[in-house]
This record gives sequence, structure tokens and C-alpha cells, in this order.
Amino acid sequence: MPNNTVKIAISLPKQEYQFLEKFRRKLGISRSAMIDKAISFWLKRQQDEELIKEYEDSYKKKPENVSEIIALEKAGLEALSEEGGWR
Repeated sequence: MPNNTVKIAISLPKQEYQFLEKFRRKLGISRSAMIDKAISFWLKRQQDEELIKEYEDSYKKKPENVSEIIALEKAGLEALSEEGGWR
């Protein structure tokens, strides 16, 4: 086992274990790799949710004003028009 890993033991409901086994075999990866991917995905999702919450909290403190919204809409329509989108 590489020096940068830690071995752990977990308990899963039987149905989840069976699904995990079926899916990891289909992917051709080890249990450890499957659990690592699942945990990495979950941790990334948690980080993303934290960033979204920070953004929302900041937005609540200082939302755009009407002139900023109008300018953004205009810029968006111009960009779409240049790309051959909306005309």
C-alpha cells in the first residue's frame, strides 16, 4: 500500500454493496478505486455547494441594480447576434 493511503473498514447495506459490486465489475475497477471515486465526487459536490452558498449570500448582500441588468442583457444579446444566434 502506498504511503499516501490509509486503509479503512466500512459497513454497507447489503443492497448497496451488491450494486457497488455489479457497477465496479462493469467498470473494471477495484472496490478501493470505486469508493475513492465516490468519495471524491461527494467531496467535490460539497465544495461546489459551499461556493454556491457563498455566492448566493454575497448576492443577497449586493444584488445587481436595474441598469446593470439592462447592460448585461444587452451585452448577451449582442454576443448571441455576433455568433449567429438570435437575430
